Amino acid sequence: MTWQRVASVRRHDELDARRPLMALSYVLSQGGDYHADVHYELELGVVLRGEMERTSGTHTMVVRRGQVWLCGMWEPHRYRILTGPCEVVVLVVRPQCLAALRFEHAPEHRWLLPFTVPAHQRPQAQGPRRREVIAWAKRMTQATARSASPDRALEQQVLLLELLVILRRDWQVPASIVQDTDQGGRIDRAIQLVFDRHGDVTAIEAARAVGLSRNRFNRMFVELMGDSFAHFAAGYRLGGAAADLVRSDEPLKAIARAWGFTDASHLVRRFRARHGCTPAQYRDRLRSER
Repeated sequence: MTWQRVASVRRHDELDARRPLMALSYVLSQGGDYHADVHYELELGVVLRGEMERTSGTHTMVVRRGQVWLCGMWEPHRYRILTGPCEVVVLVVRPQCLAALRFEHAPEHRWLLPFTVPAHQRPQAQGPRRREVIAWAKRMTQATARSASPDRALEQQVLLLELLVILRRDWQVPASIVQDTDQGGRIDRAIQLVFDRHGDVTAIEAARAVGLSRNRFNRMFVELMGDSFAHFAAGYRLGGAAADLVRSDEPLKAIARAWGFTDASHLVRRFRARHGCTPAQYRDRLRSER
C-alpha cells in the first residue's frame, strides 16, 4: 500500500471563536491507498457504514459501524477504506473550544483529555454504545443541514459535548493520570497559557506557571500530549501566523510581531522549516484556492 503524503501541516482557517467547529459528512469508496493528514485542530469521526483502517502515530485500528476515532493537535494520521462505500461523519474542532470549558458542578472534568492521551488509550464505543453513537451522528447531520438556523453552531457544540459524555461512560482513564489527579489540570493550564499569549512561551515559563520543574513538566507534557511543549507552542504560533496571512492584509512584520517572532526574517525561517514555503507563497496559494 502507498501513503499519500501531504505537502505540509495546516490549519482550518475558516474556524474561529465564532465558529469553533465544523461537521462534515462523506461517503468514501473502497481503495488501497492511504490518505494522510496533519492539522492543528482536533478531529473526531464516526463510521455509519463500511469500515476503515486508521493509524495515529504507531497505533493502528479498524473502525467499524458505530465506532469512533479521535485525533489530537498536530497529530499525523492516515486512513484507508477497507469496506466501501464507507459513510462517515467528521467533526473538526478548535482546541480552545474544549481546553477552557468548565462547569460549576464538575470543575475537574477535562473535556480535552480524550484527545491528549496516547492513541491506544482513547475512548471507544462498544456494544450498545455503538447504537447511541449512530443515533448521535444522525442528529449531528440533521443539525448541520439546518444551514439557515442562527443556533446551528450552538447546537453542534452541545452535540459534541454529548458525544464526549457518551464515550466517557465506559472509558477507563489511564492509570498514569489517575495516579496524579492534578497532572491533566497542570497540562491544561500550560496549554491555556499558550492560547492566551500570542508571544513565545518557553517551557521554563510554563513549568513555573504550573508549579513544576522544567524536566518534570517536559516529561509530563510529552506523556499526555505525545509531543514536546516547545514544539506544540511553536506550532500554535506558526499556525496563528498562517491564519492571519490568509484572512488579513497585514504586512509580514506586523504578523511576526503579533505572534512573538523577533522580526519578519525570523518568521520566514521558522515558517519555511514547517510549511516548506515562505509566508508570501503560503498567502498567495491559500488565497488562490478560495
